[in-house]
Amino acid sequence: MAAVFVSLTPALAQPPVPKTIFRDSDGNLVSNNEFVDIRMANFHYPDRTIVNTLEDGTIEFRLQKIPQEGMPAPDFAFKTLDGKTLTAAELRGKVVVLNFWFIGCAVCRAEKPKLNDLQARFAPDNDVVFIAATADSAVDVKKYIAKEHSTYIQAANAASELEKFVFSGFPKSIVISRTGEIVYWRSTVKAWDKFESVIRSELDKETSDVAERQ
Repeated sequence: MAAVFVSLTPALAQPPVPKTIFRDSDGNLVSNNEFVDIRMANFHYPDRTIVNTLEDGTIEFRLQKIPQEGMPAPDFAFKTLDGKTLTAAELRGKVVVLNFWFIGCAVCRAEKPKLNDLQARFAPDNDVVFIAATADSAVDVKKYIAKEHSTYIQAANAASELEKFVFSGFPKSIVISRTGEIVYWRSTVKAWDKFESVIRSELDKETSDVAERQ
């Protein structure tokens, strides 16, 4: 009969993985996806995320404020593919959702289906306007969307209007409130639930409340 050896040496306990939490600049808890979105909102800016280790070992990430949020949107005038001009003044009182992109941007193209899905959830609401703006020519944009469907209103030849927003890198998704303030400013989007909730929150603000602030 073969001898059986039993080790009396206790197994080395693995240290517990520390819990990680994410907070925005106001101290509100945010999801991991939203943490990434905020951190990358201005990816050309220096990263000033603050990292703390709490008493229980939890690692806390506190994000810097997105400086564009809370600022007035510039006085834009986008010319659409059907020849209309959409101005900031004319859209005051509505929630405006902007997408800045260009045909050669792979990330921009990859986001299009999700942007379409987002817009579709608000399709019956006339108080929100979705506009995609690019410096590409109207001819090229028409060719592109003939193959790749987009439900946003398309504005082309918009280089001068895009420059008013002073940003770097594409894509860019922006939500402008009824009163003309930027309330959401992102580059890539992972937290689509947050994107949608910002739009709904702005739509829920009564028109009378907006008029008082103007």
